[in-house]
Amino acid sequence: MPAQPAPLMLTADQSPVGVLLLHGFTGTTLELEPLGRHLHAEGWTVHAPLLKGHGLTPEEMGCTTWVDWFVSAKEGYRRLLEEGCAHIVVVGLSMGGLLAIKVAQHEPVVGIVTLCAPMRVRDPRLSLAKYAQYVLPYAKRRGRKADHIEPHLYVYERTPLSCVVSLEELMHNVRHVLPCIKQPALIIQAEQDETVHPCSGQMLYEQLGSTDKELVMFKQSGHIITLDHEQERLHEKVTQFIRCIENKMQSFYNT
Repeated sequence: MPAQPAPLMLTADQSPVGVLLLHGFTGTTLELEPLGRHLHAEGWTVHAPLLKGHGLTPEEMGCTTWVDWFVSAKEGYRRLLEEGCAHIVVVGLSMGGLLAIKVAQHEPVVGIVTLCAPMRVRDPRLSLAKYAQYVLPYAKRRGRKADHIEPHLYVYERTPLSCVVSLEELMHNVRHVLPCIKQPALIIQAEQDETVHPCSGQMLYEQLGSTDKELVMFKQSGHIITLDHEQERLHEKVTQFIRCIENKMQSFYNT
């Protein structure tokens, strides 16, 4: 198992744009570090908070809900403001993509990037968790990720079902919020996603209220898209999106 995960903060002075990176359910900042370091090298301040209950133990995670994870995300947003970032783009992997949308609902972010965000999951047992949690507090982990991904993960061998229930509640909450989200958005979905149904990307694209949005499908990547085979292409697409926003901001202030 890799080292204990920690929040990632990489400061830069070249641009007033900051990037908030949000990891996924039971995930950690380790999954976002390559993307974060790439975006920092491009000249942006990057912050990836460790969401409450994550990177610890299943028991500690079991004491949290999606509201706690959302509070962690908003604290990350405020941290970037404190670092002097006047304009913030939120990038979220999996559940982090849902939290990115929630942050955009409450804060004036200038752009949103979702990476394999779940509108629909492959495991049909998700809807049963709200009943099973009372007799089976934890679900054992099933299978491993690919060999080029697994060594970089901090994994729980069991997941609190109460948190699975809370994740489903967050998914329902975000579905109702989507039409109200107007910020520019880049939606990225992996076609080989083993966790989130690939149709989630199209669902997000159709329901998001923004008129400035793009859906990009990655054919050779799985759920942890930030560590998969098309990592360089992912870095390029996210960079292009943020650079476009940055250029528009500069043009606005120069007029």
